[in-house]
Amino acid sequence: MKITRLILFLTLTVFIASTAAASTPIVTVDELRPGMHGVAKTVIRGADIETFDVEILGVTGSQAEGHSILVKASGDLIERSGGIAQGMSGSPVYINGRLAGAVAYGKAFSDPNYCFLTPIEEMLKMLEDTDAQPSPFLQKSSPLMASGFTGEGMKYLAEKLAPLELKPFAVPAGQREMEDVGLEPGSSVGVELVRGDIRLGAIGTVTMVDEEGRVLAFGHPFLQRGSTDYFMTNAWIFASIPNVESSYKVGALGRTVGTVTEDRAAGIAGIIGKQPKIIPVFISATDTDRGVNKSAEVQLVTDESLVPLLLDVVCLNTYSATTDRTGGGTARVSFRIAARGDKSGEIVVQRENMFFNAANLGKAINGELVYAGDILMNNKFEKVTIFDVNVNIEAGSACEVAEISKVRAGSAKVRAGEVLNIEVEFQPYRSEKFVRTFSFKVPKETKTGPLPLIVRGGGASAWLTTVLQKQQGEGAPVKQAEKKSLADYLQEFKDYDRNNELVIDKMPGTAARQDDKAVPQEALTVRGLFKGSAAKQKYAVDFIIDGEAQINVEVVE
Repeated sequence: MKITRLILFLTLTVFIASTAAASTPIVTVDELRPGMHGVAKTVIRGADIETFDVEILGVTGSQAEGHSILVKASGDLIERSGGIAQGMSGSPVYINGRLAGAVAYGKAFSDPNYCFLTPIEEMLKMLEDTDAQPSPFLQKSSPLMASGFTGEGMKYLAEKLAPLELKPFAVPAGQREMEDVGLEPGSSVGVELVRGDIRLGAIGTVTMVDEEGRVLAFGHPFLQRGSTDYFMTNAWIFASIPNVESSYKVGALGRTVGTVTEDRAAGIAGIIGKQPKIIPVFISATDTDRGVNKSAEVQLVTDESLVPLLLDVVCLNTYSATTDRTGGGTARVSFRIAARGDKSGEIVVQRENMFFNAANLGKAINGELVYAGDILMNNKFEKVTIFDVNVNIEAGSACEVAEISKVRAGSAKVRAGEVLNIEVEFQPYRSEKFVRTFSFKVPKETKTGPLPLIVRGGGASAWLTTVLQKQQGEGAPVKQAEKKSLADYLQEFKDYDRNNELVIDKMPGTAARQDDKAVPQEALTVRGLFKGSAAKQKYAVDFIIDGEAQINVEVVE
């Protein structure tokens, strides 16, 4: 029975290979023998395809875990490139004119002329079967090419990509010579995540193109996301740079020629002529110190896990290009995201806020945008399609922050339903104190007796620690409120206090008596504490408010 199944599997594999590759004859791992010689195709400069010699040294692995083909490369091209370089991944290797596989894996700090190939049989499965085996070897990973990034933007990009084990390289924009360059075995190919004024993607080599325009490349995963919808581009190679650990190609992404549809252990697959779905993003940034404005218009891939990260890096980079400095300051940020949910229908998320950071303002401005993107892309309730993202950033070096230094109630006694005037004294940074008066309408249902009030900035949270400690000391459970829909997340986000708002509210916990039905049980949750009571009132100002103060008034008949 096992022999019959094995014969059936091998028969199906040969059928798939012959159907998909039609005019591309292949050689299977069973036919390979040590000492066989062949040639490989790749590009190490411009768009010209060149060849180098390859010798088969052996085949490792098994049918269950997958095979790898050990080879030694040689020739003038290998000497010029410094050995098998990152970016050569996917380079097709032919034995007597038959396609054996693609350059894919090596071992760090070993002889750069040796590498492993991914057999073409494994790669062909991506056109029909999505279950590929991972490799235990070090992939000859394709360098991530970034153009349009500032020095600060590159540092931030590298920091964000580190968990994905990707290292970006700054390169010039694409070449005009790429307009008419198509894809064929041995040519350079790009997988792009961001295109437009800012570009980000990886470059590898085409292994095979069939009559239907289906492409196999890389010979190893890019991000191994499975089914994908990435930009597939042609590419221009500037040079292959020798390196002690591993040589690598430096190049630029060209024009979009199709879509990468699969990103698997055996490589990537795509289709020429098909256009991927996109998320258009427009960012406008103004340096208020110099009156300089710059903008960036980009398109992002729709990968749900990558969208928040990509939004973060393109906004930070636009801010960096505009301000042309590092350091602290204050920023006003507003954004609008238009989307549609499978269940919710039309969704519009809008937000305005002010941010201050004394050390690195750029890293402080995108938190809410990234959070909103994450809510939409990675919520557990429904799939959301983003149609448009608009971001506006106004930033300067001034510290536009004032601390609450004193609070005084206009009257020590007040009736339910009346308006209480509250004077707030502010201490701005390196400036004279000033006083502003705010009103607080006491809810009509408020019972007589003491009424403790919290007066705070929208971003202040020291008071929360006090309340939580008090509740825990009294044995009151503090829990997270359960969200039942995407709308709950979005409404909560919409209601978040802003850093440039003065908040006046009943002090949580102290007014929540057992007989006070006006205070819901939700006040005992973390979410409820941030949300505040029904009496909460907010006032927008043109500066960030720091700190908080508590006052006590008496509600009388």
